[in-house]
Amino acid sequence: DAGALERTAPANAAAAQAAEAALAGAKPAAAPPPAIVKSAEGGVRRVVTQAPPRAAIPREVLIVASKTKDYIRLRSEMNTSASVMDVLSDIVRELCDKAIDRAREEGRKTVLDRDFLPKTD
Repeated sequence: DAGALERTAPANAAAAQAAEAALAGAKPAAAPPPAIVKSAEGGVRRVVTQAPPRAAIPREVLIVASKTKDYIRLRSEMNTSASVMDVLSDIVRELCDKAIDRAREEGRKTVLDRDFLPKTD
């Protein structure tokens, strides 16, 4: 007897993973506990958001190639290789990751310009 299971398509990637785990008979993974951060005023704040796994973040070019090439051409009369955009994007990702960590350490959910500046103690 041929038959089919009637199911609804998952709404997002997390639902798809949970559905796959359920089909495989595995228990769904528990969400990690929220980070606890002490604020400057001495109180305790919970940061509810957690960073997605690094593999889930797309590796796209973050740099506007035409603007970068124009700047280099006007500044130095040199051409720019296309591979420069990947390298610059990696540098921007690293700076953003550090800024995110600084904002998270302070219990904020907003990255500010000061998060990109070196710490002065």
